[in-house]
Amino acid sequence: MLSWIRKWLYALAMLGGLIIAAWWAMQQTSSYTRLEALIQRHPVVADEVGQVSSIRLPFFGYGVDVTDGRMDPNFRVRVVGSKGEGVVRADFVDGAIADAILITPGGHAIPLVIPR
Repeated sequence: MLSWIRKWLYALAMLGGLIIAAWWAMQQTSSYTRLEALIQRHPVVADEVGQVSSIRLPFFGYGVDVTDGRMDPNFRVRVVGSKGEGVVRADFVDGAIADAILITPGGHAIPLVIPR
């Protein structure tokens, strides 16, 4: 009786380990690095959030769209700054930021113009 419980516990532990590994791996991508750089230097983020002190990716704050054989990530990160906090949602296509939006605590969605 206890052997099946042990197997399920091992399976749950492995699933948890995979979730943590995927979360860590997403933070190591060049797309995530580009997003961090955009958030740090974007004037709209500076106006709304202030000087950025923290950018955090929640455990389930990312996804991957698979189209035409390529994998395009999308992120939803929490940003904390000197004036407050917000959430930035960004979608990538072919390794470049295709769309980015700052969501304020009041629920306002402010599009971030991406410098090219």
